[in-house]
Amino acid sequence: MKKLMLLSLLSLAACNQGTDYITGPQGPQGSPGQNCSVTPVSPSSVAPNGGGLLTCPDSQLLILNGSNGTNGTNGQNGTNGSNGTNGTIVTPIQFCPGQTTYPSEFNEVGFCIGGNLYAVYSANDGFLSEIAPGAYSSDGINSSCNFTVGPNCQVSH
Repeated sequence: MKKLMLLSLLSLAACNQGTDYITGPQGPQGSPGQNCSVTPVSPSSVAPNGGGLLTCPDSQLLILNGSNGTNGTNGQNGTNGSNGTNGTIVTPIQFCPGQTTYPSEFNEVGFCIGGNLYAVYSANDGFLSEIAPGAYSSDGINSSCNFTVGPNCQVSH
């Protein structure tokens, strides 16, 4: 059964291999196109904003330019925003008397932020920390001293 169907399909395919086709009759010839022209129209009482006149052999069409729209009104000014919050004052505090002079003398400093003193504490390879009130020593290069930190970042020798 399968072989018979295969042969039938092959014979149908062979029938459609021809090159002879039947051509239908030619349609009627179309009419020739019309030549139209466009002429600019200056502003007048008929065409307040000007335009263009499209002229064809059998008709004319007047195309008018539109008018500009009116400008919109200005929007209202917005209100000013509120003031920002006050910034934090950061004040440097020098621990030992003297003046840093590169490369021979370096005086250690800390920073007073919000009434608290912060500095690099040298124990354990150094780290930035709040320096609580108490007695300390500084061993800056050619600027060593003992000092006392009091409340509100006060330093005395």
